[in-house]
Amino acid sequence: MKKLLILFTLLLPFARCYASADDTGFMWHKDTTQSWHKNDKVDIRLVPVLSYAPETRFLVGVGALTPFKCSYDSTTKHSLIAAFVAYSQNKQDYIYVPYQIYTKHNNYYFEGEADYYNYSYYYWGIGENRVAKELYDVRFPKIFLNAFRKVLPHFYMGLDYYFEDDVMGATQPGGSLAADTVRGSAGSVTSGGGIDLLYDTRDSVFFPAHGWYIKVLSNFNYRQLGSTYNFGKVVSDITWYHELANPLVLAVTQHNQFTWGDVPFNQLALVGGSKQIRGYYQGYYRDDALSYLQAEARLHLIGRVSCVAFGTVGFFGNYNTFPESPNPVIAEGVGLRYNYVRKQHINIRLDVGYGETEEFYLTVQESF
Repeated sequence: MKKLLILFTLLLPFARCYASADDTGFMWHKDTTQSWHKNDKVDIRLVPVLSYAPETRFLVGVGALTPFKCSYDSTTKHSLIAAFVAYSQNKQDYIYVPYQIYTKHNNYYFEGEADYYNYSYYYWGIGENRVAKELYDVRFPKIFLNAFRKVLPHFYMGLDYYFEDDVMGATQPGGSLAADTVRGSAGSVTSGGGIDLLYDTRDSVFFPAHGWYIKVLSNFNYRQLGSTYNFGKVVSDITWYHELANPLVLAVTQHNQFTWGDVPFNQLALVGGSKQIRGYYQGYYRDDALSYLQAEARLHLIGRVSCVAFGTVGFFGNYNTFPESPNPVIAEGVGLRYNYVRKQHINIRLDVGYGETEEFYLTVQESF
């Protein structure tokens, strides 16, 4: 059954704690390192969310996001904390709290999330070992912490910690997950840390028009740290932004993910989702390794509204065979943007991706 995801988000704020002179006009691109004054109050935006998918039926919730600065100087970048809470007709729920925080002069950068999910997902097998689509329920808290320290201009080194405790619920009768033939199908704890690198020359945090963003994350999970399985993971992103002509911005990213060891099925590299290879249900393919190239053209239309066109080509596989399929994973799509927080240019984005299926996404911030 084709997955249908329709999200409705109110584009006018329910709550605004201050009015800014910048809100009287529009700029396609705005540097987020502008000064922040002591008398400026925190700007809180509420975002109601309504969604529908076969595995959840109707889901309702509310979100809030607030951009702010940790220092009043003009060089410190804006930070962002958000929170979303939702409950579905099938008695599922989640709490999702992502954050990005820059300290004074951007000397330290912290990012991550703290979540709790009681949710349902689909499973199609691992790699080319496909199975009939299986619906499964899982309950888990997740904590992801990244802490970076600037060691050279634009260059950071850091540490990370990842924790996830998956408690499996109902599975498809007669399926491979119910038969406990898949690593992690009876539940698992993931707990581990790693060393990270970051190079950032972007001219804006939330909507860059120029610069590079290169990040390498590693994560090593061991039983001694509380993990059920011993395995490792390395993820890299190389992203370039360039303003071709005002107001057209080209964004290109190359993503790699590699896992090894006794990797539970939910920690493998996943194809699909709202950020990567849009047009595939997240997890439609999963395997030890994933590599893809994604490009997006972003064009301002009028007022707060802009549009995008994007495309992705990628491969997945394991260490014996990469790519596992000679045919690349291809997806493309189009989208609309609404500049919800004008001062920092934080967009609400609506995308429709065409891949294995037609997938709809409406969420906050760009996909990359």
